[in-house]
Amino acid sequence: MPVETQELMVFHSVVKHSNYAKAAEELGLSPSGVSRIVSRLEERLGARLIQRTTRKLKLTEVGEAFHARTAQVLSDLRDAESEVQQTMLKPRGTIRISTSVVFGQLYLGALLGELTERYPELVIELFLTDRFVDLVDEGIDLGIRFGTLPDSRLIARRLCTNHRVLVAAPSYLERRGTPRTPADLASHECLLFTSFARPLEWRLIGPEGLVTQSITGRVSSNNISALATAAQSGMGIAVTATMVVGAQLASGQLVRVLPDYEFEPSAIFAVYPSARQLSTKVRAVVDFLVERFPDPPLWDRALSSALKR
Repeated sequence: MPVETQELMVFHSVVKHSNYAKAAEELGLSPSGVSRIVSRLEERLGARLIQRTTRKLKLTEVGEAFHARTAQVLSDLRDAESEVQQTMLKPRGTIRISTSVVFGQLYLGALLGELTERYPELVIELFLTDRFVDLVDEGIDLGIRFGTLPDSRLIARRLCTNHRVLVAAPSYLERRGTPRTPADLASHECLLFTSFARPLEWRLIGPEGLVTQSITGRVSSNNISALATAAQSGMGIAVTATMVVGAQLASGQLVRVLPDYEFEPSAIFAVYPSARQLSTKVRAVVDFLVERFPDPPLWDRALSSALKR
């Protein structure tokens, strides 16, 4: 049978102190327990390692050779343990992060420099896509997601609120008129967001509660930023997120349509697979995101401040 690590540690402690009692004190064992472990080691090896006399302990020739060879083994084990502990304390290695194209381009990408400066041993692979990404199957360490999270294999940490509103360019409203009620949307050119379960139906929350309004339109996209750009060019009324159009709303390039109404607010989450132990690198990045995306989000604070000026 192979030699156990505890046996080596006890043996080396006895050699270092030349005394069972002092070795026992160092290791938190009883002197008799130390003696039994050394005897067990000798029985396992089939050789006497320590010559015991009434006055002192002395290594046998075999014991000296064994001690010299195993000293490096214990040193390597201590180094390996130290390395693991340092890794657990200090984020390092590659972390694969997935998020939507819009969020990645507008916000997350801009924070990568700060993140790598804070954790210089961290390597970041950022994947931007608007398709559904299975974090488990695709080996993604961390995802930034919006709305509901049906996947029970994921652990989620809430970041902030995502407000979605209706916008249009002043030129469009001058040409087609400004809707006064949700029902007025039926006669307008609406830009359709195909990621909705029902793209031809807008569910708005206003003073009277939830209102469902059917809409029509000739332009559609699964990218909310593209719809905001189309709206800015005067093509129609679009649903978009305040995180996308804060600057345009503040400058007047876009204006809120039906400002008393908005879509049900959703949340932005940092998610990671529950089947994996939360590593130091994932924990560090999640904590960083929580710090950088408080609630209310910075883009809504900036918009509110700009509109008050």
